[in-house]
Amino acid sequence: MRAIDRSWMFVLPKDSKGWILDAICHEIGQRVRGPVRYEYNPPAKQPLPAADVYFFAHYWTFLDRVTRHPEVVNSKVLIWYTHPREIPYTREQELHAYGRATQLICTNGRFLADWLSAGLPKDRTSVVLGGADPHIFKGHKRGDGLVGLSSSYYPRKGAERIHELIRRMPGRRFRLLGRHWEDYPGFDALRSLPNFEYVQAEYKDYPGHYREFDVFLSMATMEGGPIPLLEAMMSNAVPVASRTGFAQDLICDRVNGYTFDVDQPVADVIALVDTAFDLKQDIRETVLPYSWENFAYNVISLAD
Repeated sequence: MRAIDRSWMFVLPKDSKGWILDAICHEIGQRVRGPVRYEYNPPAKQPLPAADVYFFAHYWTFLDRVTRHPEVVNSKVLIWYTHPREIPYTREQELHAYGRATQLICTNGRFLADWLSAGLPKDRTSVVLGGADPHIFKGHKRGDGLVGLSSSYYPRKGAERIHELIRRMPGRRFRLLGRHWEDYPGFDALRSLPNFEYVQAEYKDYPGHYREFDVFLSMATMEGGPIPLLEAMMSNAVPVASRTGFAQDLICDRVNGYTFDVDQPVADVIALVDTAFDLKQDIRETVLPYSWENFAYNVISLAD
């Protein structure tokens, strides 16, 4: 079916420029039919410029907007729902607002189920898993013995548990790609571990690092994705990930990786990391459908 020509506007927070949410919006924007505009932190008091489709990269930005300018829902409205967080709106206010939008797009199946259970109409919500570029994140033959991690620092990333695990696995090498980890109170002690390396690289250099990972570790307590999990799997690293975000949408335990509860003892996670080195599965082939191209067209179709 031929896509309909429509004008699109992507509404993003100012501090997302040049980072993952910005990249997601541009992946969609370059594939739509019709004019595209990107607005970073537009003044909430003023109406948005006219568009046929509004894509809100953060759901609370939509909540702020629809509260002041309810006419925004006269256009198609798509909302990217990453993960719950504390915002100045009640669950009831969220439910009412999302019910007026075209689609609340959840980043994983768990959040979709949560909103359906809360009473959001089935035709108002969907799940679209994130993507990775298979031409950039290429597969590799495992064997370097490196455990990789990739994220910015937030308390929900499980820094203390990561620190404990690395300290208790002196025979394994770990590399953390990220930024702002200096904000972790125990960072100096973590950085002093002889089997740990912290790399602050430009995003364009991430694929090369991923191709050195045999195992990818994620110990977050709350995620929408995370996108680095998918990028690492696309690079053929074996994932060992906490059961949050889309980990359970992507990983079939003991087939293409391993998952664990967010509060599971670190000793259990250590055992999974060791076991992951023995997995022979081609991880990349299990996630090839999750390209940014497929992601973008799935999102665009929700506005048709």
